Amino acid sequence: MITELTIQNVATYTSPVNLSDIRKVNYIFGANGSGKTTIGRAIEQAIEHTDCKITWAGGSPLEVMVYNRDFVERNFNIQSPVRGVFSLGENQVQAEAEIAVLRPQIEQELRRIRGLNENLHGNEEQPGRKAELSTIENNLRDKAWIQKQKHDAYFQNAFTGVRNNAERFKERVLHEVSNNHAVLLDIDTLKSKATTVFSTALERAEPLPLIIVDDLLRFDSNQLLQKPIIGAQDVNISKLINQLGNADWVKQGLHFHQQTNNVCPFCQQSTTKEFSDNLGKFFNEEYENDIQEVIKLKENYVHAASTLETTLEIIKRVDSSFIPKELFAAEVDLLKDLLKRNIDQFTNKLKEPSRKLTLESVGQLASQLIFHITVANTAIEKHNQVVLNIAQEKLQLTSEIWKFVLAELQIDIAEYLTKKTNLQNTIQGMEQSLDGALTRKRQLEDQIKALEKQSTSVQPTKDAINNLLKTFGFTSFTIEIANDQGQYKICREDGSDARQSLSEGEKTFITFLYFYYLIKGAQTSDGTTTNRIVVFDDPISSLDSDVLYIVSSLIKSIFEEIKTQTGYIKQIFVLTHNVYFHKEISFSSKRSGNTPFAEESFWMVKKLSTGSNIERCSENPIKSAYELLWNEVKSPNQSSLTLQNTLRRILENYFTMWGGKSKDELCESFSGKDKLICQSLFSWVNDGSHSIHDDLYINHGSQTNDSYLQVFKQIFINANQVGHYNMMMGLPA
Repeated sequence: MITELTIQNVATYTSPVNLSDIRKVNYIFGANGSGKTTIGRAIEQAIEHTDCKITWAGGSPLEVMVYNRDFVERNFNIQSPVRGVFSLGENQVQAEAEIAVLRPQIEQELRRIRGLNENLHGNEEQPGRKAELSTIENNLRDKAWIQKQKHDAYFQNAFTGVRNNAERFKERVLHEVSNNHAVLLDIDTLKSKATTVFSTALERAEPLPLIIVDDLLRFDSNQLLQKPIIGAQDVNISKLINQLGNADWVKQGLHFHQQTNNVCPFCQQSTTKEFSDNLGKFFNEEYENDIQEVIKLKENYVHAASTLETTLEIIKRVDSSFIPKELFAAEVDLLKDLLKRNIDQFTNKLKEPSRKLTLESVGQLASQLIFHITVANTAIEKHNQVVLNIAQEKLQLTSEIWKFVLAELQIDIAEYLTKKTNLQNTIQGMEQSLDGALTRKRQLEDQIKALEKQSTSVQPTKDAINNLLKTFGFTSFTIEIANDQGQYKICREDGSDARQSLSEGEKTFITFLYFYYLIKGAQTSDGTTTNRIVVFDDPISSLDSDVLYIVSSLIKSIFEEIKTQTGYIKQIFVLTHNVYFHKEISFSSKRSGNTPFAEESFWMVKKLSTGSNIERCSENPIKSAYELLWNEVKSPNQSSLTLQNTLRRILENYFTMWGGKSKDELCESFSGKDKLICQSLFSWVNDGSHSIHDDLYINHGSQTNDSYLQVFKQIFINANQVGHYNMMMGLPA
């Protein structure tokens, strides 16, 4: 049966409307144009209602049969004969017995199918296996998406194509699980490679120039720099100069001594020629050669230092990303300071040749700079190789990045794969069992169809319809078998076609009877015992009031079949706008007030400014005017001004209009005093209900009310209608 119905995007249902917890017997009331017919068509799944959704118990759809104007047009148009209704013949006892054996087997398979479908798809209480599978898929998707968001800033190029969709990102992760064979690298290495490989302005980089410090290093071992440069030791004055340790001072004064005609530049005294000759001999040719050699060494050192500094400045100006710029610049500054200090040492040596010169070695600082340059050039070489093979490098790096993502999701992926495998195996087993149950169900249904074909006929339905027509006074036409194909025709007594001359009431009644027997049979020789759902959409349109009760009685007989599970109709929907029909069809002497039975549901269809809406009612929402009259009689505080009119309307409706009994007939059922009271009651009723109450009107009072209420009850007792009185007064039967 149907457990839930959603109607949307059709007719006046502009917004989705949901009917849930639908029962076996469902009453739907609504005014004309409110959207009732759309409900029937949605259940029938008409072509234009494809957006409407039906939820079946256990996921097994049943045949749906709908009585509405569409059904009438399809089956009772003037151009085509009426298709026959096949049903089991009266003498097909054996076929019925065999079908009775097969039906429970089908029901057993249906229960198995429902159980498997609930395990697979779940129910309101717990999710099914497929929902569990969906949950673990979603869990992995969410965890994978966290990794994407975590690394997207650096690795968005590797995530191209799946960056904006969590589901596709998860699918890529699962693809990589089986296909990624890259080496696992750490995150810092990947980020460094991504900066180069995924750069939007990737160009070839020039190698950094090398620095040469061999010439500068050779100065560290030059002996002349450590040698004190002094004059000849075999000259008489040398002893004094060495004793005083002022050779450098004397050398400086010698230049002035030669320009002042042998006058000492320090004490301004005249010196002898011998003194001048001794000075000349002291600062001999060897001394001058050493001085010149120091000058030459200084020049060479300055040139080598300048060349080195120029190369380092070039490297700094390159602004290469492959070298640690700040550290390199700082070390260059340290080296330049060192070179400057060494050059100053040469200057001091020339000023004081007798001093020993010790140069600071450039070896350590130069080694550090050479290391930076070498590392940078190695990286540049790799970079340039990447530029030459950028497409392959991108593929390689992308694979390495996904390998890293897999490593971070390793535990989650392992858990996912284990659970998914177990669930898929379970689901596969259930689906195989479901296929087997469906196959067995089809085989059983095929056997029933074969039995039905052998034992069905259109004759029983024809006879049943004609009997009902005759019983209820429709004697001017009958339904007859038209041909060997089992089709019907509607005939007058003289055999002529009656369809064109039928009144609206006659047409409505004959089509209803046809549908009534169709839901118990089929328009083909098989399918007569198929489980089905029935929808009645305003079946009493154009019917007289007496026929209305015939129709309601036939439909209520279907209710009993559903409740007792004695037929093939498993669920019914009755849609109407007629208050009296609704009250009649929903009436039950066993009902407590307006409360629905467990197998029933009441609904109200309303057309609002925004479209149609359907509301579930906790009780029968329709109270007729007749029932409201009885509510006034039951009231403990009746008004003498209105009670007269209330009693008159009840008696006129029930006895005169519905029962066909006059006032005199009712009074004749009494004798003696009671007869007088009855006549008095009718006189009072007619007088009080039609007269104008003015200030001179004499109120009968509550005592008179009580007397006549007792006679009112007695009228029902004498007319053998006390059951109706008790029902309307809410008294026990």
